[in-house]
Amino acid sequence: MEELVILLAESALETIPGELLNDPVIISDARKRRETPKYLILDRARHHRAMLGLFKAEKRGRPDIVHQALLLIQGSILARNKLVKTYIHTVNNLVIYVDPETRVPRNYNNFIGLMSQLFREGRVPPVGKPLFSVVGSINHVLSVESPDRRILLDDVKGREVPMSVFIDYVLSFKKPLVMIGAFPRGSFEEGTYSLADDVFRISRYVMDTATIMCRLLSALEMRLGLLA
Repeated sequence: MEELVILLAESALETIPGELLNDPVIISDARKRRETPKYLILDRARHHRAMLGLFKAEKRGRPDIVHQALLLIQGSILARNKLVKTYIHTVNNLVIYVDPETRVPRNYNNFIGLMSQLFREGRVPPVGKPLFSVVGSINHVLSVESPDRRILLDDVKGREVPMSVFIDYVLSFKKPLVMIGAFPRGSFEEGTYSLADDVFRISRYVMDTATIMCRLLSALEMRLGLLA
């Protein structure tokens, strides 16, 4: 393997949906944060009451999942050795490129502030080398990266394989794309399944995104001899 491309698929990261912009919960939170409601990041922890009637609410409003995953990826030994690239695919089908040298803020509120700026400006920072940038759709990723295998990790339809077998499989390709869901519950959309050459699961247990990421990154680093 020369490089791993990770796509955080259907990530629960978005600005406030249009139908919620005038909700009192949203307006109150926007005032507290001194942010325009349009660019406030939807967050179940703060906007639960406003989200009760929202379409597919169970999959939305969890930017903390993306935050945790990015901290793990960008701080990994793989990243330090320039062996991984990261993209975020949002619930609204936007794709965000994360520069390999980006150090994600550990403070969640700082991260949310950056995401608001990203959706407003299309990139962060607005001038200079972008750390985060909106690049279009998943087709952009497939075109630019040209992965030689597209692998989806899924608890619902995935074929269960031992981690050791999965790691051997990933390492057999020069530039594999591994897609991992970054939403709290539910299944992938059919369009996401259609992108995959293979659909696997690496445990009989349902695992959250951060746990999957920890296991995957550590296993790859050990197999590549980056960890003692």
